[in-house]
Amino acid sequence: MNSNNFLEIPRTESESVNSSLNQSVSNQNQIALSWKNVTVSLPKKNRLLQKLKKQTYKIEEPKKLVSNVDGYASLGEVMAIMGASGAGKTTLLNVLNFRNRGKLKITGQIALNGRAVRSIEEIREVSSYVQQDDLFIGYLTVREHLLFQAMLRMDKDSTKKERMARVNKILQDLNLKKCENTVIGFFGRRGISGGEKRRLAFASEIITNPSILFCDEPTSGLDSFMAMSVMEAMRNLASQGKCIICTIHQPSSEIFQEFDKLCLLAEGRLAYHGSLPGAAEFFQSQGLILPPNFNPADFYIRQLAILPTNREECLVKVNKICDNFAKSSQKDEIRSSIESSLNEKTLNDTNDSNRGNVCTRFMCKNYKTNFFIQLSWLLWRNSLGILREPFTFKIQVFQTIIVSLLFGLIYLRLQYDQKGVMDMNGFMFLCICNNGFATMFFVVNVFPLELPIFIREYQNGMYKVISYYLAKTLTDLPTFFVLPILFMSIAYWMANLNNSADRFFICVSIIVLVVQCSLAFGCFLSAIAPSTNVALALAGPILVPLMIFSGFLLNNESIPKYFIWLRYLSWFSYSNEAILLNQWKGVKNITCAEQNRGFCFTEGEQIINYYNIDENNYALNFALLGTLIVFWRMVTYIVLLIKANRK
Repeated sequence: MNSNNFLEIPRTESESVNSSLNQSVSNQNQIALSWKNVTVSLPKKNRLLQKLKKQTYKIEEPKKLVSNVDGYASLGEVMAIMGASGAGKTTLLNVLNFRNRGKLKITGQIALNGRAVRSIEEIREVSSYVQQDDLFIGYLTVREHLLFQAMLRMDKDSTKKERMARVNKILQDLNLKKCENTVIGFFGRRGISGGEKRRLAFASEIITNPSILFCDEPTSGLDSFMAMSVMEAMRNLASQGKCIICTIHQPSSEIFQEFDKLCLLAEGRLAYHGSLPGAAEFFQSQGLILPPNFNPADFYIRQLAILPTNREECLVKVNKICDNFAKSSQKDEIRSSIESSLNEKTLNDTNDSNRGNVCTRFMCKNYKTNFFIQLSWLLWRNSLGILREPFTFKIQVFQTIIVSLLFGLIYLRLQYDQKGVMDMNGFMFLCICNNGFATMFFVVNVFPLELPIFIREYQNGMYKVISYYLAKTLTDLPTFFVLPILFMSIAYWMANLNNSADRFFICVSIIVLVVQCSLAFGCFLSAIAPSTNVALALAGPILVPLMIFSGFLLNNESIPKYFIWLRYLSWFSYSNEAILLNQWKGVKNITCAEQNRGFCFTEGEQIINYYNIDENNYALNFALLGTLIVFWRMVTYIVLLIKANRK
């Protein structure tokens, strides 16, 4: 079963899976999730490149990260997936919950309560995933974070009172009550501790009362006390009839004894799957006796580890263990349990899978809330960020005032003569460039940091891409309207540009449009780049050509035909034309003290003609600036949509 060809179970069937899993503790032995012959391989390398790199024409087979692994997890139990580093623990966990798969090639069968699972939507209905890295919006308090999760993730039928009660119960159960009004933590402000963040990660995922909880290294980076408190939280959830599946690296003996089932992996192969006592018996049958008073977890991992200094011998031992387990009666019992739980009708369903995938991934996702509720809560969260992080806005305002005063002092009270014409044109172009560059580099530094949180929340089914992006756009608008208006209100009058009030407001409007174009393009660059550093590295080489073809540094008639398309994408070009027309159209009072020594400008129309600007394009420039804003916004939305679904 390839990961790209999963079928979507009809909504009614998905609901029946959910209801059947949410049973009483009396059904704890029921198999919640099973997997059979799961194999995960890296994507195939380009054959042509392989042939070019090697003299021989031997094509390398894709490396297998997980190979023919079987297993199951039951309700009311905690199952640990263990193994040495690189054994395939996290890969298997990601395959089982349909997240973070990338371009891996996946085959095998995954069944939820006996029904085949073919999309993330099906598994997301009844499960949650506590990932290893804690991603939070740092300026929210613990209670506000859980409230946001509850409002967007709990069932549609839940009332606000029920959601608040759920938040209060989780705060109490996970011992987060004492820090409920403490911010999680962001730059310049200390927040909750590492252990509290781990418990908050659990709280975020159990807010929906899932039947299955996946946890990736839940105790990683915690001291023994905090690790045990996390383990107790998982144990309590299992006692309520939940199924807990976690990867864990070298747990203490105390934590190890809390597990109900153990799945050991070695080099991507299954080395053991079953109860804790059964593990000791199996390894003893292989001549590997667990010493008394020794941590079993350390013993098993040591036996399955591949030591660099003795790699060949370790591989022989590991393969022998895996081969023997594959032939053991315990493996037969696993296969028998899996087979008895499967519903062959749903496993063999072969309806139009490609259509289901496209529809599920991009258009037909089911959300707990509608677009307007998603937008309102995202705006609420973003607004809290502005209120609680005023330092960033204050720095932007301070920077804007300082730079505008500096520009104003450098170009103070320019005269309407030949030198003044050159200085005014340079001043206006600098205003365009400064506001455009400052806006874009600010966005490129900030926006990529939010994308991992967006992708995780989107994968959790909290909101649509359009809800997130529209909330982000609306939140940014006030800031990037105020700053250019403030800048031009200072610099414009100090430089003694056209003193007509309507010309001033038009000039401000042009700069605002430039800022909005730069903002939209900055978001696009941030979305398409894999990291902040890459986005910053791309920004300069992209902006410089757009600036060159603005019509100020290079005359429009001198632009090579093969580069003319860059001029049409350059908001610097449209804004420069508009601002020159706004400044010089109708101006008649330019003095010319050197008329006898050569040509000089005596009126504004001559300056406009010098730059080969068509006065009929005045309104068109505004329209094209608006078009570019809409264009880059739409392209950014498409990139975010593809990126979120690809991840």
